[in-house]
Amino acid sequence: MLQEKVKRSTIVFKEETVDVATEDVYENEGNNNAENVEDENQTTSDEENNKTDMSIEQINNLANELSKENSRDVENKSSETKSNGISLMLLGEIMMGGEVTENLNYIYTSAFKNIYSITKACDFTYANFSTNITNLDKIEDAKSKYIVTKQVTSALKAIGLDAVSVASDHMLDFSDNIFNSTVNILEDSDIFVAGRKDTPVYFEKNQKKVALISTNAVILGTSKNYTKNDISVYDKDNLIKNIKEAKKSSDFVIVDCHYGREYTYGINDQMREIAYTAIDNGADLVIGSHALGVYPIVKYKNKPIIYSTGYLMSDSDLNAAKEGFLYKLNVSDDLKISSIEMTPIYIDSKKEVKLYTDYNLQKANSYLEMFNNWQVQNGLNSNIKNGKIVVEF
Repeated sequence: MLQEKVKRSTIVFKEETVDVATEDVYENEGNNNAENVEDENQTTSDEENNKTDMSIEQINNLANELSKENSRDVENKSSETKSNGISLMLLGEIMMGGEVTENLNYIYTSAFKNIYSITKACDFTYANFSTNITNLDKIEDAKSKYIVTKQVTSALKAIGLDAVSVASDHMLDFSDNIFNSTVNILEDSDIFVAGRKDTPVYFEKNQKKVALISTNAVILGTSKNYTKNDISVYDKDNLIKNIKEAKKSSDFVIVDCHYGREYTYGINDQMREIAYTAIDNGADLVIGSHALGVYPIVKYKNKPIIYSTGYLMSDSDLNAAKEGFLYKLNVSDDLKISSIEMTPIYIDSKKEVKLYTDYNLQKANSYLEMFNNWQVQNGLNSNIKNGKIVVEF
């Protein structure tokens, strides 16, 4: 039974071939937006129509850019397949509703055009997705932070996401039907859903398997609301059980927990207890989300902890929420972490993720120096190389 369960939850790496799949994503999104515009033309002015035409033109320009990038991405990914190691891309929390949706005018793909070449170049890409998805083409209450349209899957696929976690506090802000819609839309887009109770997600390449266990410790209302929808709620004994199960079926175990304080910076006792419990019982890496900002990497029993990966996208006004990193984890042939590469990013105007060095080189360098110094103080072999931090193990 365990083997069958693992098989159903396993993503198997397949070497990519050069195609224009992501370009099709752009074109489809542009077409969908065009269809929406046709429906609204009866009540909109010529000025508004011109604004929409410009958005479609932007989509086409982005598609051309991405078509060129695809060839380079595939070359990079193909060269990695020659290695027996595994590369993992761990991204910050994604929240694309509310002001983000308004600023993007539902063209979600444009938010990530500056980072595709980095996020797509890894074997496996993962993030916490704390946003619901509706089948509607438009959202009546555009101020709602935690719901987006199904067009968002174009953006998730464009950055190469293989799996996302739904183990977060706001996933049940709406009806159970909306949550079920979210899961179905993600799965129909070939994006695995992590964060379900007692269901680790596995990634396999070169006959090596990585397990990812995701759980939520931030509860709005009662935990029963989450468990009845099969969302994992943190429980110490249950986490240990899932880690033990994952150890039997995989070579490397990552634990991801949604925890901490959203508006106060600092590692609290709960975050530390969960991380230590995970490593004490066999986890090889612990990461987290929800806590404000990102935190320097620390080691516990020679295993790394990234207490918070911050945001990949949000509408927060706090500067600590706008700054973050893309985490590339290099796992060697003997299933040990060889290095973690941290590429700094910045969320600009609640609309676009930019490489921090492109957004503001001076601030980016200060940010890199601050985190690098913290990690050196934590006893890590951490250095700044080519505009990013490289931690070697």
